[in-house]
Amino acid sequence: MDGGRMSERAPGAAVMAQVVRLHDAAPPRSAFARALGIAPLDDETVPWFVGALGEREVGERLAHLPDGWRVFHALPVGSGDADLDHLVVGPGGVFVVNTKHHRGARVWVAERAVLVDGAKKPYLRNADLETSRVRGLLAGAGIDAPVRAVVAVVGAKELRVRARPRTVDVVRGEGLVRWLVRRPPVLDPATVAAVASLVDAPGTWREADLHPDVADRFDRIEREVRSARLVRAGWAVAAALALVAVALPFLPR
Repeated sequence: MDGGRMSERAPGAAVMAQVVRLHDAAPPRSAFARALGIAPLDDETVPWFVGALGEREVGERLAHLPDGWRVFHALPVGSGDADLDHLVVGPGGVFVVNTKHHRGARVWVAERAVLVDGAKKPYLRNADLETSRVRGLLAGAGIDAPVRAVVAVVGAKELRVRARPRTVDVVRGEGLVRWLVRRPPVLDPATVAAVASLVDAPGTWREADLHPDVADRFDRIEREVRSARLVRAGWAVAAALALVAVALPFLPR
């Protein structure tokens, strides 16, 4: 069980747990399916898997913040399975970071909307709601600290901000650390410590136990996915070589 401090929770912990649950509930692949490189994840599991990869990537980047910053991941809020992807506190303030993994996509940002490959997403509204929860927690504890919502977009081919949203910053996940450390200082070390202490306490959040080896089990699933991809690539190369072999006798000499 996950009964420790919130700072012990791994990036993407809640999403990884969902991937593991769905994967365990699905029928195992047959030997024939593995030989063909059929993907081990069904359509329901894929979005969770992609989301977990994005949160892990952003978590790895946030680990490089300098001294004076504290980072928390997968904080359970509200009811159901909702969580905050990342919460960062440091001299620049308190930041509620929502990771969105859109490998190869074109992301367009306006004052009131975010579009991914032309499809409107509710990212700004959701980020505002998450940030309001954190503001309420701090106010209830008597802590005066500015809280800002951030949407970190991972892997996008293009991120174009045509007009900046008023209450949410949309940035590339790849440049998130640089963006954070460039924020003007607004919190002293004592306030940073007070916020971090509140966030770190399990009693601040909804109880949400995680299996202790969820990251290891997710890693095994990720290896299955990579292995299946390599098998499919091998079959594609074999098919291309077979076509060349068939065509060679008919080529002009």
